[in-house]
Amino acid sequence: MQVVIGRLQKKNLAKIGVMLLLAVVIGCGAYGWNEYEEFFEVPTTRLAAGSFYPEMPSDSHHHYLQIPLDHRNPSLGNFTAFYLLSPGFLAGEDVVFWLFDNQQERVGMINNSRDFEYFEEILEGLSYVLMGNRGVTPTLFPEVFNEDGSANYSLALRLYGSEEQVDDIEAVRRDMQKKGLLPEDGKIMLYGGSGGGVLIQQYLDKYGEHVSRDIIECSGGPDLAYAHNTTFMKRIYLSNESLAKSYFSLMQNGDDSASLAFMLYKIGMSGNTDLQNQIANSKRGTFSLESQSAYLRSWLSPSCNFPLVRRMLDAPRELEVKVRSYELIGDDLEDYHPASAQEVCLGYEWIEVLLADFLKAREDSEIPITKIHLNRSRYQGEVMIWSGTADQVFSEQMGQWLYQSYPHARLALFNDTHERGRYPDYRREFRRDFFVHGLNSPEVQAHFNDPRQLNAAEKA
Repeated sequence: MQVVIGRLQKKNLAKIGVMLLLAVVIGCGAYGWNEYEEFFEVPTTRLAAGSFYPEMPSDSHHHYLQIPLDHRNPSLGNFTAFYLLSPGFLAGEDVVFWLFDNQQERVGMINNSRDFEYFEEILEGLSYVLMGNRGVTPTLFPEVFNEDGSANYSLALRLYGSEEQVDDIEAVRRDMQKKGLLPEDGKIMLYGGSGGGVLIQQYLDKYGEHVSRDIIECSGGPDLAYAHNTTFMKRIYLSNESLAKSYFSLMQNGDDSASLAFMLYKIGMSGNTDLQNQIANSKRGTFSLESQSAYLRSWLSPSCNFPLVRRMLDAPRELEVKVRSYELIGDDLEDYHPASAQEVCLGYEWIEVLLADFLKAREDSEIPITKIHLNRSRYQGEVMIWSGTADQVFSEQMGQWLYQSYPHARLALFNDTHERGRYPDYRREFRRDFFVHGLNSPEVQAHFNDPRQLNAAEKA
């Protein structure tokens, strides 16, 4: 009898275990579906004036302010913006504004010192400011969507565009000056890379008198590219000639070039040319277990999977990514028709697909062609330009053009990629000494004399 009871108990336990497992699976599925639906929801409200996000209460390091929804038409009202002060921020001392454009969604709900670890790796020892960008979660605008949930491309370009963001930065600067958080003269310093480096240039063009010095890392200028009859982003032939030839050949065969281009582009950000070539070989019809395996591993990586990334970027909360991409290269895409391997730009291959709706809106005259024209020669502050020899997004030549465009600039060249992962300690000290001591100080010159800095012409 006891044996029978024991068996029944085991069966009941097994059933209970199965039921619990099913409950967990169903619960996880329901939670995942809810998160998915929430991610793709069209925003319907904005944070009210005088309110704050519960995850990020207002205090000495978390500041809220009211900023015009449209700086050119203040009658449309304000939105609640926020900015964050670094853990070691000291009021009244020199301050660095770390600028991210709307493609770089780094600044969100930051409510403790652990959330600053990434930023401290870069600017440790300095007082710096991070800003929540308009169009980046949680600061979303219902106004840029139509009643049916579709994007209003004209309003999106206007309200999420960088012209408005430049004025937002100035509004934060004024707010900090009013609160006594800046030096007496109200001047700031700027730091940013990639698209954030372009935003620095845009702010300097309009409000440069408020900036004493700045660092622009691995970036470029659309207008500089246009002036030199080249693409804003770097052509892959300049970084990986073999890959350029392989990819161009595959394009002629009608392969899914956008997905492949995205994968190769993402891998190129870390400078792994061997892996790029392996993956290109896997698509050329010559079977190799190693190259096929390399392709499969990369395709399974969410960050390299274009169908997945494209689906995510179709979400309403990611609209600002398309706005900024359109601002920077929409004009270039008009004339991008590579006729040789030398003309292939991997970034344009997939961004053209991502921006299909914006390009259609332009074709239908709903939105204008965007052009960025900047007067860099009038800025009298100090500028440090950093470029990487293995950067596959922006060319060394682009760094040269930036350096030559500013009256008081120096160019530092590193054997590094767009991700800027080499020599983190050296780079951090270099940044700090520039911001603290200035462009022509002995401390900065010592960094130019270091063999990890390759631009010998700029060492003298």
